[in-house]
Amino acid sequence: MVWGWQIAWYLFLGGLGAGATVTSLLASRAGPRVGTIERAGATLAGPAVALGTALLVFDLGMGRREPWRLVYLYLNWGSPMTWGTWILTLFIPVALLHALSITGPLPPRWERPVAPVRRAAVRARGTLKVMAGVLAVSTAIYTGVLLSAPPSFPLLGSWLLPVLFLLSALSTGMSAAVVSGYVLARREKAEFDLCSWSRIHIGLVVMELVVLFAWLTVGAASQAGGDSVQLLVSGSLAPVFWVVVVFGGLIAPVIAHIATATNGNSQVALAGEAGVLAGGLALRYLVLLAAVPVIIGPAL
Repeated sequence: MVWGWQIAWYLFLGGLGAGATVTSLLASRAGPRVGTIERAGATLAGPAVALGTALLVFDLGMGRREPWRLVYLYLNWGSPMTWGTWILTLFIPVALLHALSITGPLPPRWERPVAPVRRAAVRARGTLKVMAGVLAVSTAIYTGVLLSAPPSFPLLGSWLLPVLFLLSALSTGMSAAVVSGYVLARREKAEFDLCSWSRIHIGLVVMELVVLFAWLTVGAASQAGGDSVQLLVSGSLAPVFWVVVVFGGLIAPVIAHIATATNGNSQVALAGEAGVLAGGLALRYLVLLAAVPVIIGPAL
């Protein structure tokens, strides 16, 4: 694998945090029956993206050896890395402030120093929601743009990869927010409605499945891209691709959500959400593992 494991986890956590923010914003318009999903999604977003960003920085090497050189990441406006650096730098504090604006107080020992910030965040809640939404979508798309920038990997160069990662980010973020919201609702003995989310998630996962196979079809047009696709669909990576990503992360969750929308069984849907999370992480690992490079320029 050209990229380290840190990049796979960055792609997963960055997308998850962005998707959790979008889920929280949608839940804020759906009423009190999904209030715990709103709070859980907002709470997950900032820490998830911050952890993923830390892994990305340390994978660069200079984050460990020469951290002062990280300032150059902000200055090269022709590079997607600079765009992403600014997006992540803005998203993390905005996501944390958004969470403060909608969650309850912390234990007194921890609430005292953050209370003034929380009051300011509550006053700016509307603005924070707009900023969080824009930056969340930008973060989700950027996880795909980051990989599609190098021209030597045909499978990664398709414009469909950012679309695939956007849909996967929304799906994994929704799953994380729903599972955490369910746990929170059980602890608070609060009302929890999963049926409406099941209908949304069915559409989202079906779109992701369509874009996934469209991306593979486009990627197979070149020799190196075809080799990458072969690794995924019939080569050494095929068992994980078909079992964990396609069935466990896409088909089984759709079946689970249809069952929930039909009979209201939340336990089945939660099992589907776990499959989405596992499939989302596996997808990012497989995308990195399957990337077959081509030689750019004269071969020596």
